Amino acid sequence: MWMGTLGAPPRHRLCSAEAWRDDRESGEKVRAELTAGAVEELRIVARRFTREGATAKSRLLRACSAAAIEDPRVLLAYHDCLQFLMAYPQTPGLRASVEQELARVAAEARRLAQRGERDRWALEDSGVAWSETSPALSYSIARWLVDRYPGHAEIASFADGGQPLRAVLELCLPALEEGTLSLDRPPGELLDLLAGDFPGSRLEWLLAHLARAPCSEEIREHLFESLRVFVRVRPMDSPLARTFARGLRRDPFYHRGRLQRAVHPQAVIAQPLPPPRKLSAGDRRHVIDTARGLLAGLGRETETTRWCLPRDVEYFDLDRGLSIALFPMPPGRRLPIDTHVGFMLFKNSIPIAYGGGWPFLGLCRIGIHILEAYRGGESAHAMCQVLRVYHHRFAALRFLAETSQFGEGEPEGLTSGAFWFYHRLGFRPVDLRLWKLVEAELEYRRADERHRTPVRELRRLARSDLELVLPGGESPAARCDPAELSLAVTRWIGVRFGGDRSAAEREALASVSSALGVAGMEGWPEPERRSFRSLCLLLAMVPGLDGWTAANRRKAIAIMRAKGSPKEDRYFELMRSHRAFTAALVQVAATATP
Repeated sequence: MWMGTLGAPPRHRLCSAEAWRDDRESGEKVRAELTAGAVEELRIVARRFTREGATAKSRLLRACSAAAIEDPRVLLAYHDCLQFLMAYPQTPGLRASVEQELARVAAEARRLAQRGERDRWALEDSGVAWSETSPALSYSIARWLVDRYPGHAEIASFADGGQPLRAVLELCLPALEEGTLSLDRPPGELLDLLAGDFPGSRLEWLLAHLARAPCSEEIREHLFESLRVFVRVRPMDSPLARTFARGLRRDPFYHRGRLQRAVHPQAVIAQPLPPPRKLSAGDRRHVIDTARGLLAGLGRETETTRWCLPRDVEYFDLDRGLSIALFPMPPGRRLPIDTHVGFMLFKNSIPIAYGGGWPFLGLCRIGIHILEAYRGGESAHAMCQVLRVYHHRFAALRFLAETSQFGEGEPEGLTSGAFWFYHRLGFRPVDLRLWKLVEAELEYRRADERHRTPVRELRRLARSDLELVLPGGESPAARCDPAELSLAVTRWIGVRFGGDRSAAEREALASVSSALGVAGMEGWPEPERRSFRSLCLLLAMVPGLDGWTAANRRKAIAIMRAKGSPKEDRYFELMRSHRAFTAALVQVAATATP
């Protein structure tokens, strides 16, 4: 990403002395307007951490603070510049001034949003205080919103092609209201009629009545999704706005020197991990609320923040003001083979990125989205810290970045040059045929510092996943992909059972239970029964299972049950220590490709 350099002042530079001007009609002093040029100058200086840089930041910040904000686009740029300064502070005094100015920007955003539709639209989807966004949220996050932030969410519209509202409400309302539901009215008018004088929002009414439907939570999720409801989220000045979203407090890290952009990934990843922070129940709830709120304010959500239980949250305080929150999936929501552990990354308590890892044996698929306001900072160092956590926490030895992270189907990944971001961290194409193309592009870049890889070439580079292999990452276990195990099961069912899943599941449960010596599952918790039955489809493909030693069979049962235990850690620990089990999975994965 182009960073710019500190040189001649921009054309529209705003100095302290220029913060006021004479009004032509009255002759009185009025506030000068904040310009894009002034914000750009501050943005460039924000990334300089010399003594002169600190002086320039203070001077420019004072000038910008004295100016009126009338253009919402300038406000958004200024807001993101202030957010960067909060995440990368140089001095305590400067950080305090920035925090104060952020409060003023929030107040100005409210004024602009109330000024007219055009200004309100300009702020839309930004996640800034007093902006709005209208995403299609899940039932769970919509429920969390109306419970945690009543008055901040309402139904915006129903998309075409969704299940008719009346068909869903037939499951929730008294039979005597069938005539009301038969009225030919638009969804909004029908909701108004049915809700009457309900004191809350129409969204709250709809969710409360969906909760009356005689069905499971999974079906309720599906019913709400089938309606294709767009929810208008209004952060206002709450933590739903990224303006005020914060992680847990910690002593700030002040940048006294240059940003740490040159990193040695393998050395950083190898550094021992500190123990997780001791969290109170309130701390855990705060971390989940922050993650859900930030994403909802941006019109997004992730499975891990949607489902994560407060007791499962982990929080690590890392180097240079970084902290990471981990969000494991609870039993019943986990993947059948590997797992999905989401994360949110904080810099001096400011959320700067989110993503997830999918660890399994030594392999870990990884993905990160760094929020735009913080790009151009210590992104490489931050990503290395994420890899460090997953390496030590889940024994990951081989990281895999899928093509969606740097180009395929994601225009931003192409235009931002995300491929080279991963390349600088040591990631290389899994498809060796692309290595020559990478080397050719590197030669161009070495010969000309201004060379930018054309988008058409980046598309070619995005045809292969990228991998980072740590010591030990070439082992067969680290190359055992859950996707290959899944495909192996599909092929086995197709060939042996003619595609009959019910027959395959019955025989797998019977044969594996007999081979391992499981007489019954009475007394097992339901999540452990489900995980055992699910993994039987894999173990049924292992030849000679009944010939394993008694100890290995007992350990295999423990592994299969541990997948559904309250803490999934035991599943990974037991599986990594069971050589026969691991070797069997590697053998099964090899059958995925004929």
